[in-house]
Amino acid sequence: MQDQGPGPSLTELHDPAASGPAETPSPAEIDPIDRLNRALQRISFALDKSRQAEQRKSVDTQELVANVDVLISRVRDALAHADRPEDK
Repeated sequence: MQDQGPGPSLTELHDPAASGPAETPSPAEIDPIDRLNRALQRISFALDKSRQAEQRKSVDTQELVANVDVLISRVRDALAHADRPEDK
């Protein structure tokens, strides 16, 4: 879905000063069902973006945890190797 800009408000549609006398709004701009549909599309788009961001965040977190586990293992191995008496 594409993010569509907000449609004209009701005051813009019915205010003769807001639009010139030669401009008449199209029925799609006036129809509340179309405006509601556009609003629902924008909400759906925002939710999809939010879900994608959460998925990226969880993947990044899992990768970070795995890297920390490997680092802990390496530090333990290095400490165990340093404590051996035959290395001294």
